[in-house]
Amino acid sequence: MLRLLILASLMSTPVFAGTPIVVNSSDRQTAVVELYTSEGCSSCPRADRWLAKLVTTPQQDMDLLALAFHVDYWDYLGWKDRFSNADYTQRQRVLGSNNQQRTIYTPEFFVNGKEVRGSGNILGKIQQTNQQPAPLSLQLTVSRDESELVIAVHAPTEHNNGETIHHRYLVYENNLSTDVKRGENSGKVLHHQQVVRYMSPAQSLQNENQHRIVIDPAWQAENVGVAVLVTSVGAHRYLQAVNTPVASLLAAR
Repeated sequence: MLRLLILASLMSTPVFAGTPIVVNSSDRQTAVVELYTSEGCSSCPRADRWLAKLVTTPQQDMDLLALAFHVDYWDYLGWKDRFSNADYTQRQRVLGSNNQQRTIYTPEFFVNGKEVRGSGNILGKIQQTNQQPAPLSLQLTVSRDESELVIAVHAPTEHNNGETIHHRYLVYENNLSTDVKRGENSGKVLHHQQVVRYMSPAQSLQNENQHRIVIDPAWQAENVGVAVLVTSVGAHRYLQAVNTPVASLLAAR
């Protein structure tokens, strides 16, 4: 179970550590690549390796946020994935329903909420998405208040299509590995990138937004990043995303 709690520390005096990180979203639409995967699935390591290559190999003129969601429905078939979360399974179900799917499976890729099969098609969808102007702009500021990350999002561009706009905060971690002892991948050492370690509930997007996350001591500072994803509710549209590594804040004492 994730050991992250959202705290509303209104009574405390902030003691900030490290220099705040400020990142602006692109003026074109960022492609959000979501992989639904599991350590218990024998077909998933290949997809995990492809995602790792996507994010670690320099991509010319490509603006993307990659997220690996480990689902929990494989946990009862021989091996419990330590990164799995029922909330991620539910997210996959919602995306599957939005795509008129009768079932969900692993590995499964979505780009900006649309199911895409085949590496070439995924790359094509990323490029197609990047060609679109961003529907709104975001400024992400991440700071540290003792044992918490404080994430602020400024949305200066009005999105006035009458849509209900939600946003989520995510924490992801890179360079993770597991020595699998049972199940379909028994005897293998699996390596993971962009693993989602925390996902907030959806929240209405305002001009000024703030969220606090307790820092998990298990996180390796140099491997952790924070992301914000903005979507429209009724139309199931991905509007924009922004992310940043936060190593300098987690390393601060």
